[in-house]
Amino acid sequence: MKSEKRVLLLLAASAGVIILVTVLTLFPGKESSAGSNKNRPTVRPTVTPVLKPAAEYNILAMVKSVDTAEGTITLYNLEKGGEVTLTYGVAADIRGKYGRLSYAASFAFGDIVRVEYDKEDCLVRMQESSEHWELHGVEEFSVTDSMLTVNNTNYKITDNTVVYCEGEEIQKGEVKAIDRVNLCGLGSEIISICVTKGHGSVKLINCEEFQGAEVTFGDETHTLDGEPSYLIREGKYTILVKTEEKAAAAEVTVARNEQVVIDLYEYGGAPVQTSEVRFHISPFSALLRIDGVTTEYYEQDLTLSYGEHQIEAELGGYVTYKGILRVSKPYQTVKIDLSERTASDIGGGNTQVGDGSGGTGDGSGEIGDGGSGIGDGGSGGLGEELPDTGTAERRYVAIGEAAGYEYDKNHSTFILVPEGAVVLIDGISLGMAPVEFEKILGTYTVTLRKGGNEKEYTVTVEDDGEDVYWKFPME
Repeated sequence: MKSEKRVLLLLAASAGVIILVTVLTLFPGKESSAGSNKNRPTVRPTVTPVLKPAAEYNILAMVKSVDTAEGTITLYNLEKGGEVTLTYGVAADIRGKYGRLSYAASFAFGDIVRVEYDKEDCLVRMQESSEHWELHGVEEFSVTDSMLTVNNTNYKITDNTVVYCEGEEIQKGEVKAIDRVNLCGLGSEIISICVTKGHGSVKLINCEEFQGAEVTFGDETHTLDGEPSYLIREGKYTILVKTEEKAAAAEVTVARNEQVVIDLYEYGGAPVQTSEVRFHISPFSALLRIDGVTTEYYEQDLTLSYGEHQIEAELGGYVTYKGILRVSKPYQTVKIDLSERTASDIGGGNTQVGDGSGGTGDGSGEIGDGGSGIGDGGSGGLGEELPDTGTAERRYVAIGEAAGYEYDKNHSTFILVPEGAVVLIDGISLGMAPVEFEKILGTYTVTLRKGGNEKEYTVTVEDDGEDVYWKFPME
């Protein structure tokens, strides 16, 4: 019996030891945990960070294209030349010019960027450049294979300069001085040229009867020799070829890199053609005589042949207008404003009306010696008293709007000296001095002809609400 009890006690003790060991194993205390896990790290859940790739290359580049579907951007390397296509992902740091976060799709062809990328051609960082300079809408420049000059400053065209038009790269030699361009540069070097207005050409054929004729288009005038070809900025033009006996005019649209051929025999190898002329005379009830014939003109186009025509506008109570109209283009508009007659008004001198153009500027006054000059804001002439402009010597000409100028219809310009000289404004004859005409605003050229001599003066007139008086020297 005693032996049975001893066996039971041993079994109970063994079971207790087993339970204790199990508990200590599953739930270790601080000391036992430290002791048993001295050489083993505690496992804890962690978040793996997204690591940005290290940049290997840093270049100044120009964007060529962005493919958002493929996640790529193609660039022109402006420092070493050539192209590079980079992949980009969420880790890429893309920013605008002022450092704000942006995205690849916001960049377009022609944008200049500073780019960092790794050796796997993955984009690390891209920011719109602020280190380059830009010139927009440049029209007056000269260009060679290696140099472009604008505003008297020379800029180098390098092997890495990118030239493009409408999103496509073109050859450097395709840029001509008649184009309109946008420029980007770094220091004295041009990094990109964007042609915003290119050029085509016009070729004249069958020109035998027009040799030596004057050829005009836009602001250019040439003397016809042979069968010439002219470079012209793209756009719409009237090409006018004129001799004393013949004239040819053609309306053409010049497209980029295309040639327009004009056969002068088809367009006007015949007698001088006619023009449609619209007269606007105020008051509208005035009579109009053309070459001595009273003509109905109100709200209708009159057909006149190219050349000069005697014009006379008359209405009781107003100063009669007499002039010479030069017809030189397919359509012309002529405006004549008759001034009210005063007790001292006697007639109106002979004048001419043309189709000149004016400009803008400031200053008005007396012209000094030499071939040209700018008004100094003065009035009167050479310190003498201003003349009485309401005398029989007055010749008043209303040419402002008729010739396309900006003008002040409430004030006049008086050219007093040299008396008897023929006065022309940008080639439009106003008759002989002394002469009064509408105050034309801006910059224009006054030409004086007397006794075989001719002088030109460049003047500017501001809108100061006053009449202008001039005396010009002829010596």
